[in-house]
Amino acid sequence: MRLYYLTQLEYAERILAEKRLKLSTVPEANDPFELMGAWVGERRARHLYGILHGHLSQSVGMLCTSKTWDSPVMWAHYGAKHKGVCLGFDVTDAEAYQVKYEPRRLNGLLDHIGRGELLNEPQMRAILTTKFKDWAYEREWRFFAGLNDRQQENGLYFLNFAPHFTLREVILGHRCTANVEHLAKLIGHTSKSIDLFHARPAFQSFRIVRRRDAPSLSLMP
Repeated sequence: MRLYYLTQLEYAERILAEKRLKLSTVPEANDPFELMGAWVGERRARHLYGILHGHLSQSVGMLCTSKTWDSPVMWAHYGAKHKGVCLGFDVTDAEAYQVKYEPRRLNGLLDHIGRGELLNEPQMRAILTTKFKDWAYEREWRFFAGLNDRQQENGLYFLNFAPHFTLREVILGHRCTANVEHLAKLIGHTSKSIDLFHARPAFQSFRIVRRRDAPSLSLMP
């Protein structure tokens, strides 16, 4: 499956050089309803859900990716207003979870918590992957990693490309000041072919497309 990760140019340079991606934590999320997709109407359930939310915030890291790279809104929000870079990865043998977008918070998901029962796997997955419908433009897929046994670097956590993520595309935003040659040098040797190219707004639609009149590169193993 091909998934995309948008970021600022300076972060993309570090990612390409170090061959790893930063994991996000719940407190870093730009959505104040992160992990809060369930309707919590009873006081005890709210209290217990708060404990669960705090535990997940401390123990779980997320890698948030998108199924597409051609959304101008995604470039604006996550690609530094089109000055950034989008990285395309082939993902193999990793548990990827598709985010579901709902018009209302999920009713009944936590009714049993007040009776002392534990969440089962589908219920936990729903908590981790439910967002408000207005976020649907992201077409998000998520990966989760435990933080308790993961080494922290200056308060940050990372996930290596290998063995599950293979870089296949490097797309420069249409306002990006870097060039494909510079980013190719950061990549160095590769085991799979990688296409590097510039993007631009389409002429006949509201999408972002490949710019054909700009320099591009194809790195080969």
